[in-house]
Amino acid sequence: MAETRAQEALTPEIWDDQFSTEFFQANPFSRYMGTGANNPIRIKEDFASKRGNGITFEFITALKRGAITGREPLRGHEDKLGEYADKIFWGMRKKAISIHELDADLAAIDLRKASKGALKDWADEDVKFQILEAAQAVGIDCDVPYADASAADKNAWHNANPDRVVYGEKLSNRVTGNHAASLANITSANGKMTKDTVSMIKRVALMARPRITPLRVEGIDKRFFVGFAHPFNFRDLVASMSDAEIHVSMQSKNMLIFSGGDREYDGVVVHEVDDMPLIKGAGGSGIDVAPFYLLGQEAFGFASKSRYSSREQKDDYGQVQGLGMIGKWGAKKLAYTIGEDITVEDTSGGQTNVLGKQRGMVTGFYAATGD
Repeated sequence: MAETRAQEALTPEIWDDQFSTEFFQANPFSRYMGTGANNPIRIKEDFASKRGNGITFEFITALKRGAITGREPLRGHEDKLGEYADKIFWGMRKKAISIHELDADLAAIDLRKASKGALKDWADEDVKFQILEAAQAVGIDCDVPYADASAADKNAWHNANPDRVVYGEKLSNRVTGNHAASLANITSANGKMTKDTVSMIKRVALMARPRITPLRVEGIDKRFFVGFAHPFNFRDLVASMSDAEIHVSMQSKNMLIFSGGDREYDGVVVHEVDDMPLIKGAGGSGIDVAPFYLLGQEAFGFASKSRYSSREQKDDYGQVQGLGMIGKWGAKKLAYTIGEDITVEDTSGGQTNVLGKQRGMVTGFYAATGD
């Protein structure tokens, strides 16, 4: 029996006009960005309509303990106000996509719609990556990218922040004057990030001088820190927690700052960050090490001349249509970089210098071995 069958050359090809994009993690820092002091990433936009290449964030350190009593005169016994600052420079950051109208007509999907989505995703990721790069920056002013830093840059940062940098599970892992040797003391057996190391790094933050101020929940007397961890470190943290601890941490958080997969322990909300950098082979026996960032108030500054916005461009009699995303901003790990280097009293009763210290952040390093 003869059957009539469709001819391949005459069979129309049908495409779904829906499209998918490569997965990326939405900026995990965005919920902690704001204009008030009670934010880990403080935004300043008050120079948006003014000329200038940057904006200065100013800090005042606490006065020394103790008071003048009785008939002791105040004159001649005044304290010196510790006034410091850090300047953040902004620059233009941009990306664009150009599409010819012929390609827009021939394509199976809506290329213009895809362009808008891709540029929005790029802008969100760009902020995330810039904050991650700023978090790892070293040097005496905390402004040298870690990947470009010399041993001297890393050691200068290491030396200026003895109360703000933790290597593994023991404070004794720190080698005076040598960042690389300190990393080498982190082992795969005893250098993992666990609930105990989270408690320890929180104590380091509370004992640091000048003080690192915790974040506060408005309306209730509650303070907390936030932390950002590599997936390998986050895995080790979860493995160290009991089911009951995980359940309690998930039920107790303010949902405005807590999302699925996050963990809380001892007043620290820990977020997993997909793109956290690895320091390859820096640990003991050549293991990889990953940083962990514990943030209080004003850990970063975000100087915004203008936030990301889209612009359209038409060319060649309207045949070519372009869409661009343009922003003018800069981000930096805030540090005590401008001011007179007076000393402040530390928790042991000694004196510690101020210049070069991270403002609102403790950096931890932990073993990051693969699965």
